[in-house]
Amino acid sequence: MEAVQTPTKLRWRLLAVIYFVSLIAYLDRVNLSICAPFIMEELGFDRVSLGYTMSAFFVGYTIMQIPGSMLAERLGARIVGAMAIFLWSVFTILTPLAWGFASFMIIRALFGIGEGPLFPSIARILSRWFSDKEKAVANSFMLMGVFLAPAIGPWIVVQIVSNLGWHWAFYSFGILGIFGAVAWYMLCLNTPADNPNVNAGEHAAINEGRSDKLIEQLSKKEQAPWGTLFKSSQFWAIGIQYSVANYIMYLFLSWIPLYLMEARGMSFQKMGIMAALPWLVLTLASFLGGIASDKLVARGLSKFKSRAMFAIVGFAICMLGLYMGANAESQVSNLLWLSISLGALGGAYIAGWTGCHDIGQRFGGAVSAWMNTWGNLSGAAAPVITAYLVEAFGWQGALTSTSGFIVIGCICWLFVRPDKPVIK
Repeated sequence: MEAVQTPTKLRWRLLAVIYFVSLIAYLDRVNLSICAPFIMEELGFDRVSLGYTMSAFFVGYTIMQIPGSMLAERLGARIVGAMAIFLWSVFTILTPLAWGFASFMIIRALFGIGEGPLFPSIARILSRWFSDKEKAVANSFMLMGVFLAPAIGPWIVVQIVSNLGWHWAFYSFGILGIFGAVAWYMLCLNTPADNPNVNAGEHAAINEGRSDKLIEQLSKKEQAPWGTLFKSSQFWAIGIQYSVANYIMYLFLSWIPLYLMEARGMSFQKMGIMAALPWLVLTLASFLGGIASDKLVARGLSKFKSRAMFAIVGFAICMLGLYMGANAESQVSNLLWLSISLGALGGAYIAGWTGCHDIGQRFGGAVSAWMNTWGNLSGAAAPVITAYLVEAFGWQGALTSTSGFIVIGCICWLFVRPDKPVIK
């Protein structure tokens, strides 16, 4: 009887797979920024050309967000997520085989299209496998995978490039991604009811606080009511704030490694270590933020205070840190402020991904796809705009001017009310 009553923990195994595939997804993105000097030399790209190839991924990735969400709703997140992981891994392997600007652009765009359905699929699974009291922690694991990749990626890629050449950085991670696709298909089932090994105790933990009606709705394959969502100011605000967060994040992901070498005089080897520091801070901040947010909700604090205020404070500190880092004189103070800036975004990311579930309820995957569409529109713009700003004003001017953009994110969160779902 005791064995029967003790809840199984299969949702945490599923979360480990989500963490792993999120990590691989972003390791595949780190490749390009770390290998940038070698790609520029071999293929004859300048900064602006490289910026366009970076943006090609985001264009493909962005246009597949909402279609990817619809596919996950219709076919199930299990099969759609597995296909996304497999396809982007194949195009990662194909990246070094490009022979010029056009072919490089096409492969990167197809890489983005392949990966597009992944995070809507993750959001759909998390909405069904975790209760409100665990959603922030569950999303923090996904984000830890996303943010740990740029932390450990530079060092890993530097070692691969130094010993095997830049081509193998893409081959290695692409092969690893194919293993991730298999793991996803085996463990990431659409709902807990699809896994016969989930016992009554775990079902009770997952469904804590849910009505019988919601439990029944979560078991169905439904298309999101987009008309209702588009009429909501919350829906628009959570999308726009994410465009701010992702613009800053992709500035760091795309250009900070080259910035540390060109503007701060670091060697390739030293950059591989130092570029990890801001991402380690962001990883830790996201994990602790997820725990803190869920604990505050469990203690009865409003979701606006336990979610939205995290984002507002995080954006404010991010803005200050980026400005101070751009104008710091020493390498140490520069890295310290950049780490504070990126780390503070953890509050906005936890609030954003959890907020999608709060306001979208069983359609949290659709709201996440919408938010991610906005985020990756700015992600597509960030590499190119930054390249032009650097050409016009230098690195210091580019980072300083970008810091002022962050205030928009703070304002948007005043319109998001996680306590008042758009879909009930």
